[in-house]
Amino acid sequence: MTTPILLTDISRCLQGEIPSILATCSATGEPNVTHLSQVILIDEHHVATSNQFFSKTAANLAENPVATLLCPHPDTGATFKLLVQYEGSQTAGSLFETVRTDLEAIAAMTGMQDVFSLRAIDVFRVLDVAEVPVKTIADHT
Repeated sequence: MTTPILLTDISRCLQGEIPSILATCSATGEPNVTHLSQVILIDEHHVATSNQFFSKTAANLAENPVATLLCPHPDTGATFKLLVQYEGSQTAGSLFETVRTDLEAIAAMTGMQDVFSLRAIDVFRVLDVAEVPVKTIADHT
């Protein structure tokens, strides 16, 4: 039996040093993939993402609330797959303001003040965390 991976075990993967990927799917099976600057750790069972440009992602989550996050570790390159369920969006509150302030700082540092505009933060319940197996060239010889 393997030990479950906790969100706190992979907190370095959620700091945005390497972009994460969010994969969603519409009710009819049309996939959508988007890169995220950061996944925000809320507590031991929840993460959030910033919603800036995600009209297709938002539409998919409204139809099908289950999604997958791929979060790479910046030091080891290991990638962790989070099976998540969308619980809702926040457009106000302390967490929203913290994320908005962080994005404004990133925008100022990158000269993208007119591009970054936080619409909401999307909150997800984490259903499962697993490390993505890696195959090397040696595995195929």
